[in-house]
Order: sequence, then C-alpha cells, then structure tokens
Amino acid sequence: MKRREFIKAITVLCTSMMTPQILWMGVSRARPSPRQLRNLRSVITEEVDYAPPSVMPQVINIFLYGGPSELAGNLTNIEEINLNSQNSYPSYLDPGSSNNVITENHFWGPDSNGSNSAGGDVMEELIASGDMSIYRTINRLKDDNKAHGRSVTQNLVGNLDVYSPGFATTLAGVLSANNPFGKDIDELVLPFVSFEGDSRVFNLGELEIPLTLRPVALDTNFDNPYSRKKNPYLDDTTDAILDSLAREVSGALDKGYQKINDAFLKRGELAGFIERSFNRTSVDENLPYHPGGDTTDPDTDDTGRLVYPDTNFGRRLKAAMSLAISNPDTIFISLGSGGLGGWDDHSEAIDRYTTRMRELMQALRAAVKHMKWVNPPRRNIVINVFGDFGRNVNLNNALGWDHGNNQNLYTIGGWDIPGRVLGKIAGRTVRTGDPKVNRQFTIPADDSYQCEPFAIVSTIYSYFGIRNPEVLTGEPPVDETTPPNERKV
Repeated sequence: MKRREFIKAITVLCTSMMTPQILWMGVSRARPSPRQLRNLRSVITEEVDYAPPSVMPQVINIFLYGGPSELAGNLTNIEEINLNSQNSYPSYLDPGSSNNVITENHFWGPDSNGSNSAGGDVMEELIASGDMSIYRTINRLKDDNKAHGRSVTQNLVGNLDVYSPGFATTLAGVLSANNPFGKDIDELVLPFVSFEGDSRVFNLGELEIPLTLRPVALDTNFDNPYSRKKNPYLDDTTDAILDSLAREVSGALDKGYQKINDAFLKRGELAGFIERSFNRTSVDENLPYHPGGDTTDPDTDDTGRLVYPDTNFGRRLKAAMSLAISNPDTIFISLGSGGLGGWDDHSEAIDRYTTRMRELMQALRAAVKHMKWVNPPRRNIVINVFGDFGRNVNLNNALGWDHGNNQNLYTIGGWDIPGRVLGKIAGRTVRTGDPKVNRQFTIPADDSYQCEPFAIVSTIYSYFGIRNPEVLTGEPPVDETTPPNERKV
C-alpha cells in the first residue's frame, strides 16, 4: 500500500473509531437560526456570571421517559382521589385499612406483610438519614402541553426553546469558556458520558464545544468503545502487521497530521483507562465493604461487600456510580431509566409501576451507600430523578393513568455542595377535577412551594458555578433552604 493511500485510509479509520462513540446527538432535528446561535454564544460569554465552584460536582441525571406518576412519593390526597376516581384503587391504598401501605410521610411503601411496595420504605429511610430530598410540586405553568416529545425536549434542554442544545452541552459550553478544572480541557478523561445512547440532553445543535467535552457512550456490559476491533476478514498475522504499521506511520506523521496523532494517543489513553478502571472485574472488586462489617445489611453480600440489586437498572446505576467514583474527571452522566421500562402507564399500571419504583429506589439506596462507604467518601456526587411530566390521578377504565402535569423530583447525595440541603419533603398538593371523570389531577396548594422543571437544570448549573442560571433557563434554581418541609419527626 502506498504511503499516501495508507494515510488516507488511516484518517478514515481514526474518524470511524472516534466518531461513533462520541454522540453527535441529533445535530439538530430543526436547525436554529444564526441569530439564535449568536444569542446563545453571547449569553455564555457575556451574560453568564461564573465563578469556579469550591466543590466540583459530579451529576448523574436519571430521566424517567414516559412521565412517571407522582403517587409513589405522594399519597397525601389518596383518600379523596379514590372517592372521585372512575375506578377504585386497591384496598391497600385505603387509609382506613389496617393493612394499608401508606407510610408516615405518605409514600407508597409495603404493607405489614412486605407486599405491594412502590419503594416508599426506601424513601422514608433516605429522607430520615438526610440523604435525599423530595419535591412534590414540580408543576409546569409555562407551556403546560403534556406531549411527550415537547416535554422531553424542553426538560432536557432546560428551557422552552426546543431548538436549544441539550443542557449538558450548554453546561459544557460554559465550562469551556471558563475552564475551572485546573488543567487543560484536552487532558480531561471522559467528562461527559451517556449510559443511554442518544439523549436530547447532549444535543449539540450547532454550539461549538471542544471534542473532549462532547459525550462518550459507554454501556453496562463494560465493553471498551476505544479498543481496536480486529478486522474479521484478516488473519491474526496480517491484522497484527497492519496494527503495527498504523502505529509506526501515525507516530512519524508531520505536524500537518497532528490531529491524527492526537486521535491515536487519546484513543490509547481512554482504552487504557477503561481497561484498568472500568471493566466488570475491577468494578466488582472495587465495591466497598460495610464500614461496620455488617453482613445483615440488605445491600451487602455474606462478606459485607456492597451489592447492587441484580436488575437491569441496578447494573446500570452500578456502572455509572463506579465510573464517577473511579474517575473524578467524569462530571456529568446521563443514565435514563433503561432497564426499568417506560413510564407511560395508560393501562394496567399499578403492578408494573410499583415494581419499577421499587427497583429504582432500591438501586438508589445502594448508590448512596457506595458514595458513603468508599474511602474517602464521595460527597460531591448528585443523583437527580425526574421525567417528562406527571400523570392524572384518576384510575381510568383501562386501569391506568393518562398524561398529567405535577411530578416529583428525587434528589440524592452531594452533601458537601454549598447551598445543598437534604432530608426535605417540599410541596403540598390538592386534588382537582370533577368526580368520576378522567381529568383529575393534583396541583400545588395555594400556600405550597412550586417550581418549573427548568428549575432543576438551573440548580445543576448553579452547582457548577453559574451564579445567574436563569439567563439560560428562565427560572431560578430549586429553593433548597426555605420551601415548606413536611417531614414528620
């Protein structure tokens, strides 16, 4: 093969090795206008008030696609809901039943036999230990459209403009303009990662950000996306010769081909990191032990080592947490709720919903222990859980819930982040709607705290050092210090 032809082929190879793993995310289903692009760039460079955070956060964003019901985390109105519902809820949700599942703080927990739980017992545990807060009134007033596509897009770009880049990309743009990392951005290893493949939260639009800050897709099978895959049409000897030739030629290229050299070096660096720190064996071996050696803890094995639930979602969260803990450079992980199934519960909802919520909360409890039990504890990792929207509280004639509005935010960890307060149950709801018709739902009480889902994004921005995130979202951050706290003691 002639050298010129080889260089051309190896350039294509480099591109094919890097590009599929870096999610170019939709590159605009509808392209923003040049004016919109100039406005976003100018907002980032001219209007965002930025100061490097004293504690660099790591955020795991779990988005519950389909729109989860609020009821697992909010049964405060269940008696009135049941009286007005088209179809009756199960008897174990009757507050008058001696074997009801309603916990002290009105979560959907197990009954006295340990059955019918939607994770409410875990919620009580995490609230009591100061590891989680629940906001029950994430309620859309702006463009309350209840359509999946529009709601998902707006919630994951963090404002009403569906043409905006995803909020993780906007965050990357702000960090690129300010570089709070204490080293060159090009030296970062896997700062933005997706465990859910293509996600609107990473959509680039046409916002230019450094290649290093673009997302990389990993999976929970711990496959290494940066390992060179052997050509199946070549025998081992020929394949090894080509690999050696590729290294030799790339190392000898002049400055005009520096990007090719850099691509090989970066691929090698990332491949080595993942092989050393992020494979199935190393992740399992590095899970911590209960600090007191307690083997009776529900999240440990018979040696006291932490064990995540053996569910699809449990394995996904274990992978995400293990990456965050092993690699401080990873500052944002998009996880989704893959493995749990969708949350669009229009029919036969209750059994599937309770199973999903129980698996979600049990995995989150293990993640909290993971943060706490490692040495030193990782007190900067934040896990947020929310979705498209909430659902009606009427149990329809298909025994499901149709699209609603009000939803919960479950937020966990991040104890050392300034301004963060956990152990709260904020927001109080009332039921509204005519009796025995489908359109019944909850809304915030007149004296209750309420915020838009965009406030969640503002809060994430604020953790990373953006002091006026409302210029990007149109909303101030979630009030973590002064909203009503309904926790019973």
